[in-house]
This record gives sequence, C-alpha cells and structure tokens, in this order.
Amino acid sequence: MKLKAWSLALFGAMAMLAFAGSAGAVDGTIEINQAKVLAGSGFPFTISTANTSYRLTGSLTVPASTNGILVTANNVTIDMNGFSITGPGSTSGVVNGVSAGGIADVTVENGTITGLGLAIVLGTSGIVRNVHADANGDGGIDVGDNSVVEGCTANNSTSNYGIACGGSGCAISGNTANGNADEGIFCSGSGCQITGNTANGNISVGIDCQSNACVISGNTVLGNPSLGIGCFGTGCLISGNTVVNSADGIEAGDTTTGYSNNVLKNTANFFSGKSLGNNLCNGTVC
Repeated sequence: MKLKAWSLALFGAMAMLAFAGSAGAVDGTIEINQAKVLAGSGFPFTISTANTSYRLTGSLTVPASTNGILVTANNVTIDMNGFSITGPGSTSGVVNGVSAGGIADVTVENGTITGLGLAIVLGTSGIVRNVHADANGDGGIDVGDNSVVEGCTANNSTSNYGIACGGSGCAISGNTANGNADEGIFCSGSGCQITGNTANGNISVGIDCQSNACVISGNTVLGNPSLGIGCFGTGCLISGNTVVNSADGIEAGDTTTGYSNNVLKNTANFFSGKSLGNNLCNGTVC
C-alpha cells in the first residue's frame, strides 16, 4: 500500500511538471501573451535564441517609447495567431511592433499591428504574411534583401510608406498599401518583383522601384497625386497594371525599361521607357 501511494504521488508530480512545461511551450512553440510579458522583464519581449518558434496566445498592449517584440537572433518564427500588437498611437521614433532589423530569416504572420512607429522591421530573407499593419507612424512593413511580403495590408501610415524593401530581390505580392503619408510600396534595390498589389490614395507615389531589373505587374494604382508607378533604374518591366488619376501614370529611368498591356487614365501617362505595345491611354491604344 505504501508503494502504491508513493507511485501515485510520483505520477502526480510528473503530471504537474508536464503541465507547467506546456504553459510555456506547445509542440516546441513558445507562447507569448500580456500576462507572461508583464510577469517577466516587461516590454520589449526579447527573443534571443536562434531557431525558435513563438505563438501569441493573447493580444499585446505596448506602452509608449518601447518595442513590442525585439528579435536579436536569426531564424525565428512569430505566429501572431490572429491576435494584435497595439501601441499608444501612431508614434514615431525607434518604436516598433516587431523589431528585427539586421536579423536574418525572421517570419511574422497572421495578426494586426497598429499604433506604433514601424509595425514590422526585418533584416535579410524575412517573410511577412497575412499581417494588418495599419495606422502606424513611421511606416507599415520594412524588410531587407531577398524578403517576401504577401497578403498584407499596410494602410494609413501617418508619416511614411506602407511597404518598403530596403534592399534587392524582394517579392511583394497580393498586398494593399493605401492612404499612406508617403509612398505605397517602395523598393530601393534591384530585382524586386512587385505584383498583384493595390496602392491607392497615397500622398506621393503608388509604387516605386529605385534600381534595376524590377518587375512591376498586375497592380491596381489609383489616385496617387504625384506618380502612379515609377522604375528609376534600368531594364525594368512594367506590365498589366491599371494606373488612374495621377499627375504622371508611369515613369521610367530610361528607354531600357519596357511597358505593355497597361490601362492608364492620368494627366500624363508615360515618361521615358519603351512601349512594347497594347497599352490603353485615356481610352486610346498607345
């Protein structure tokens, strides 16, 4: 009888330990929520271990003058799991929802970030999927070389762009970048693919590639006062876009950029570039 009682006690202790472990990690994924952050060292919640995965199990409310989640290690995945990271308002300065500048291979997906400086800033080879980055101060989503941004909204930034690739080789597809205080979608490097996005009502430019060999196709660009689509390097392809109600529709750096199959209705439809045919300008083939 004593042996049986001892065995039951041991089993109970082991069960409690298993439960305690599961409160912090499920299937190897570490949980984040407001209570856990405040019970620890507070904001920012810092991720400093490489090759780890995290999942929000509740929304985070971030106080002023601090980041929400700070990542300092490579190869980290953050699944927001439908929850939000909310700041005190559309602030400016180095205050971000998820801050991983200079860090490689970080993925952020499936949630909403609002009321901060930048919603998300990642380094090289980052992935941002299915994130609503709305009404932030310094911009929506900022990524480095060879990154992917897909299926996101990046609207109503109060002092900057919606989506930016600060390097080369980014794929930016299926996003909405509307009503931002500067450009909708911006790529500073070469070889970016910007496809199937909506960039409407931004203060200056809808879609802007500043370097070479960018492909800008299948986008809807409406009501950007300065310029609809620009590619200011060489050898770009601008095709299959709808560009309406801008001062300038499409502007290219030189005639090594080709454009075709676009529908345009703007004050001036083309500056530089070379027509490859089948464009429609204010109702006339051009």
